[in-house]
Parts: sequence; structure tokens; C-alpha cells
Amino acid sequence: MEDGGQESETRPRRRDSYLDRSEVNNCVKYILFFTNLILFLTAGVSLGIGIWIQILKGKVVVHLVDFLFDPSIMVMCVGGAVTCLVSFFGCFGSLRENVILLTIYHTLVSLLLLVEVALVVFVFVFYFSPETLDKLNIVPEDTLRDAIVKYRDDPDMQDLIDGIQELMDCCGVSNTPTGYQDWNENIYFNCSVVNPSHERCSVPFSCCILNPGDKINILCGNGALERTTAEAETVIHPEGCLYKLGIWIERNSLIVGGSTLGIFIPQVIAICFAKQLKDQIKAQIAKWVFDRT
Repeated sequence: MEDGGQESETRPRRRDSYLDRSEVNNCVKYILFFTNLILFLTAGVSLGIGIWIQILKGKVVVHLVDFLFDPSIMVMCVGGAVTCLVSFFGCFGSLRENVILLTIYHTLVSLLLLVEVALVVFVFVFYFSPETLDKLNIVPEDTLRDAIVKYRDDPDMQDLIDGIQELMDCCGVSNTPTGYQDWNENIYFNCSVVNPSHERCSVPFSCCILNPGDKINILCGNGALERTTAEAETVIHPEGCLYKLGIWIERNSLIVGGSTLGIFIPQVIAICFAKQLKDQIKAQIAKWVFDRT
């Protein structure tokens, strides 16, 4: 009888020990929480800075090119709003162990990952199978040429274009070796007879070849649009920026691949952690329900 009594006393203790043990892994929970907390705070600051800059500028975004070539808008929308929204759900969903918030977070990160994969595929098709885009009537240069047209209208856009052309040693946006001719689209630079601008038939100074130690000559691109490519390349970089980007991607395929994986892998880990934490919370809820019955 004594043995039976002892056995009956130990059984509830084993059951209580099982029910008291939480199914939620604190390591997964707090890694997800602190990572998203840092992203949320950083994105909030970026969003605030972007909004403040836009208020000071008083600029209204009308075209896609205004979004693509305005650093403050990119910081505000991509670095701020999107990251802030996604990290909010991840941060508070993990902290409060809320299945709904974690489901939203899991879904949003998955969608972002799919968009990034689609973008990588688009870039690959653009450079290695351009005829596919031609059949679909998709011409990225047409959108980017709007930046050429608005070059003098927006100082921030102008600075960004100059910075890209100087960094990549290119001129214009086309995926051709004669991208500098794109500047004919700008009313200040085009070579039409009726153009009264003193910059007629010129290209921005950021297109010019600048050797180490040389001082910037803002008139170095004068008359470049009237010259043949062979003549122009003695003074400027005639290749379009999309053309130069394609060359850089081909030469640095390992760096591009590694950087892409470096962007994708943390998001995949975040998706797995959110899914795992969500399943653990559901298991804990099921345990509570079992305990009450």
C-alpha cells in the first residue's frame, strides 16, 4: 500500500512538471525581439529624417523617377516606412508572444524576399537575355531617361546623377557604349539649332575623365555631343551607366553573388525564427487548454 501511495503522489508531479515547462524558446524569442527592435529604432530615425528633408524641400513626388533618384525619398520610404512597419510586427509580436503579429511579420518578410528575388531575376534577364524584355515591351532605360530630362530641375537628383556618373565612370543611362548621347534629351544640353543654352551640345562635368590630382573643370564636357565616340572618349567616359553596371557585374560575379546571399540569408533566418516561435506559442496555448480540461 505504501508503494502504491508513493506512486500515486509522483504521477501528478510529473504532469505538473510537464505543464510548467514553457514551449517557447527564449533564445529564439529574444533574438527576434532585439534584432527587430534595433531595426525599428533605426528605421524610425531614418523615416523622421526623410520626412524632415521633404518638408524643407516642399517637393511633390509625381513620377517614378522622382522616387528612384531622390535620396531623401528612398531613405524615407525604403529605409524608413517599410523597415519600420515590418520590424514593428516582429518586435512586438515576439515580445508579446502574439501569433497574429508574428503571422503578419512572417508574411511581410516573405513578400519582401520574393520581391528581392524577382528584382535579381529581372537584372539577370536584363543583362543576359535582353530579347525577353523586348518581347514583353519592357524598356527600363525609358524610365531612367526621365532623370536626364529633369537633371537641372532637382538639385538632389542632379547631385545623385553626378555621383553615380563619377563613381561608375559613365555618362547617361543607356545600356550602350554611346550612353553620353542620352544628354540630348535634356533641354539645356541638346544639340538642336534652336537651343539658346550656353551648355548646348555638352554633357555634365561628371562625365569627364579625371586623372588623379586633376582639378574639376565644369566646362570639360563642352561640345561632347557633337563629337564622334572615338573623339569623345578622349575627354569623357562615353558608356552609359547601365552598360558600365553590366560590365561590373560580369567582372565581380562572386561579389554580387555573395552580397545577394548576405541580404537573403538573414531574411530567411528571420522567417524561420518567426515560424518556429509562432508554432511554439501555439503549442503552449494548446498545453494551457489541456491543463484546464
